[in-house]
Amino acid sequence: MKLEDTRPWLFWVLMLDFVGFTALTGYVLLEYGMGWVEVAFSNPVSTLVTIDLFIALSMVMSWIYVDARGRDVSPWPYLLLTLGTGSVGTLLYLLVRERPGAPVISGGVHGANLSPAKH
Repeated sequence: MKLEDTRPWLFWVLMLDFVGFTALTGYVLLEYGMGWVEVAFSNPVSTLVTIDLFIALSMVMSWIYVDARGRDVSPWPYLLLTLGTGSVGTLLYLLVRERPGAPVISGGVHGANLSPAKH
């Protein structure tokens, strides 16, 4: 049994996260526009959090690239959306990845398959 087949609940958790966070992101962008950039670097604490988020999303984007290629899916829409909206792109990739009937890893890409080994 594939790991994707054993956790159908994950799709719905990701859907809830995606809808909620996308709504919050949309609200912030509509309410503040690009003013959030000024806030992101307004003091040392917010600068630290912003840089930390950039580092974390860079690592996630590297994983998305490898994982999507291993599934014969183009990573570029998700990478560009992540660059433009932050976690919205990452959540969308995870949502599409975990949807019922999604492509599974095609093999040959080390580190992309998170499924437990079969014994």
